[in-house]
Amino acid sequence: METEHPAPPTGATTPHDQGLPDPRRWRLLVFVALAQFMVLLDTTVVNLALPAIQTDLAASATATEWFLTGYILCFGGLMLLGGRTADRWGRKPTFLLGAALFTAASLLCALADGPGTLITARAAQGCGAAFLSPAAMSLVTTTFPRGRERTTALAVWAALAGLGGTLGVVAGGLITDSLSWRWIFYLNLPFGLVAVTGVLALTSGRREQTTTGTRPDVLGALTVTSGLAALVYALVNIQEHGWYSTAYVIAPALAAAALLTAFTLIELKAADPLMPMRMFATRSLATAATGRVLTSAVQAAVLFLCSYYLQRTLGYSTLKSGFAFLPLGLAAIAVTAPATRVMHRLGPRPVYIAGSAGSVLGLLLLTAAPRHGDYLPHVLPALLVLGVAMQCCGIPVNVHGVSDIPEHQQGIASGVLVSAFQIGASLGLATVATSALSRTTTRLSDHTPPAQAWLDGLHLGFWIALGIAVLNLINALAGMDRRPTAATAPQAA
Repeated sequence: METEHPAPPTGATTPHDQGLPDPRRWRLLVFVALAQFMVLLDTTVVNLALPAIQTDLAASATATEWFLTGYILCFGGLMLLGGRTADRWGRKPTFLLGAALFTAASLLCALADGPGTLITARAAQGCGAAFLSPAAMSLVTTTFPRGRERTTALAVWAALAGLGGTLGVVAGGLITDSLSWRWIFYLNLPFGLVAVTGVLALTSGRREQTTTGTRPDVLGALTVTSGLAALVYALVNIQEHGWYSTAYVIAPALAAAALLTAFTLIELKAADPLMPMRMFATRSLATAATGRVLTSAVQAAVLFLCSYYLQRTLGYSTLKSGFAFLPLGLAAIAVTAPATRVMHRLGPRPVYIAGSAGSVLGLLLLTAAPRHGDYLPHVLPALLVLGVAMQCCGIPVNVHGVSDIPEHQQGIASGVLVSAFQIGASLGLATVATSALSRTTTRLSDHTPPAQAWLDGLHLGFWIALGIAVLNLINALAGMDRRPTAATAPQAA
């Protein structure tokens, strides 16, 4: 049943309590978006710093890979628990808990003196992000009324999220070259402190609708996180140990299937499940979650593959490669306002279809990238198209996914969507990277020149990413309702 936190001691009520829009909502958006920007910046900022980290900490190749996957898996695997906690205990306390854990873990990352310490601290960062991110998104969806304002707020949210992911690549190269890789983690400390201070100040005296239930579904959180970790572990070991390795591929894959099946059964039987399966009967949420998985898989694949194309084939430095990605983020920002206007008039479906079709076009351009290519004719057009396309996929699914969900379940719905994004990124990256690196290794063993071997592997990766983009286009055409939803229809404003 639904309950409310007690009113402030003074007995005063806020406009939000009276059903009116909160006058502080736009300032609150700035601070929660800043926190989300910080979280997604950290998803990609480590990429270009990995060689320096590996050298400094004397880390093995396997340990180096877990600097990335440890964060992403804890982030995506515990996201549902974070969303459920936001619904039960309140969005503000959940946000503050996540932000505090994330900021403290960032300090531990910066001070790490060995691979084990850094992997542990990165996993703790992912745990903090798993509570911060869905609470932050549900603060937005419950603070802004349905209609134009919520659509605009989520568009701003998506723009900053896209910018965070892209700038992470640029910042990783810039900070590592000019300062030290440790500063990519020190950077989170002021971000976290400002976000916490702002949210504390702007949510004082505000009541929240929460839900009550049985104890948290910790077993569900553990099985889904362990299952995803086992699946990614199997995927990343294919390149080194082969498809038929019992210990490194087959056994972890079987364990992943068993754990994810167990998670589904637990959720179906639990009195207060981590992820109520009945929510996926809501077509808007099911379509949006699928779109988030496929979009993030494409985005992660593009960042990985283009980074290797620039450095291994075109011979770019780390810093130059980072700046080469900047147009991707700028294009995403530029398209946010016009895409939002189209959604106000026509709903999310046309924007999502255009975005998914654009991602197909962008990847087609990359499949033709030559060995002796140039950035301006062979890379920049594809990055501009993909920057626009990824944003046009992200904004409509965010709005559409929460449009038919009641307020007391906005936290778990937000958790599903953000979790889908992280899960898609980790699985997409593992699949594409493993395929590309396996093809490259095979070509090198055939005495193919290294630049050509890398290009052959990257072309395979681009074709796989193109297949994922086609599935995203099918999801847009078949899954999203043709009529504008209540969250975007002009008459609902």
